[in-house]
Amino acid sequence: MSSDLSTGVTPLRAIVADDTSLYRRMITDILKAIPGVEVVGAAFDGEDCLTMADRLKPDLITLDMQMPRRDGLSTLQEIKRRKLSAEVIMVCSQTVESAEQTLQAFRIGALDMILKPNSSDFAANKKDLETQLLNQVLAVRTRGGKRATSAVACRVRTQQTAYFASKPTKNGRIKTPKCVCIGVSTGGPQALGVLIQGLPGDLPVPIFIVQHMPPLFTKSLAEHLNRNGQIPVVEAVDGEVALNGKVYIAPGGKHMKVEKNPMGFKIRITNDSPIGSCKPSVDYLFHSVDDCVGGEALAIILTGMGSDGLAGCKRLHASGARVIAQDPDSCVVYGMPRQIAENNLAHEILPLNAVASRIVQILSKQSVLCS
Repeated sequence: MSSDLSTGVTPLRAIVADDTSLYRRMITDILKAIPGVEVVGAAFDGEDCLTMADRLKPDLITLDMQMPRRDGLSTLQEIKRRKLSAEVIMVCSQTVESAEQTLQAFRIGALDMILKPNSSDFAANKKDLETQLLNQVLAVRTRGGKRATSAVACRVRTQQTAYFASKPTKNGRIKTPKCVCIGVSTGGPQALGVLIQGLPGDLPVPIFIVQHMPPLFTKSLAEHLNRNGQIPVVEAVDGEVALNGKVYIAPGGKHMKVEKNPMGFKIRITNDSPIGSCKPSVDYLFHSVDDCVGGEALAIILTGMGSDGLAGCKRLHASGARVIAQDPDSCVVYGMPRQIAENNLAHEILPLNAVASRIVQILSKQSVLCS
């Protein structure tokens, strides 16, 4: 297995908890093959996992959702109650029940999730798990070092302010956006919960969101966000006309793009090939927004691993759109926003709890002077 993980770093100590011997062994073997990872324990259920975690002090725990004696959710709760420092990755089946439980896990404090493959091809299943686990290990590594990047982000923030102010539009203002487009990945459900709760129900434009999640999980996420905020949130449907004051989340495993429509935007859900490894893809959505309205958009990149959204933000930025990136201290993983900041694309770098109010300001034409 190839890996971008650096050698010479302190090994990442991992515990694998799964009551199914096949998956317990498979996950263990895959993690052992990743440079810089040491599997220090393999647990049959949550009780065994907690005993091992207290003694072995792991950095990473993969936690099966369904286990005897103590299931994944209650084990995660106990890990947090005991203030163990391990990052927790939930291992889930692709079912509606599992999707709901995974959202609960995110609220409790799980870093992310991986799906148990369901192909009849053992080799394909193993390859799928290898890819997912490698990404998660990279995310844990990135999260561990994110605070060390804070000083860099502060310097970038200062540079961005000077850069944007030196190139205003003719009247010194940016255009009022006709839509808001948001890209987010690891840590997204928590971040979107904060963002949506801060938005009023009468925004004058639609909001389009790409959250990296599998099928079924995005629908559960949309329903949860809809219950906990003032603004309506739905999983997007192919062919529907986007309404102002409504949030549309791309379905897991599909791409979402927007097209021009006499009433504003029509949503298209497609089965085009992944961009990079992402489907849905932030770049795919952002490119379509640029095709529709160019600079009359507000693009936001929130917490997440990787660089999805970078190419889309480059296009939108070149068209004159405003771009906002989440700051490192409030990110679960400072990956996607870091790409935006370090490529001089972020007009503003904001903490998560300031993003919703800034959206409202910009859309209401308050404080839209270049800053």
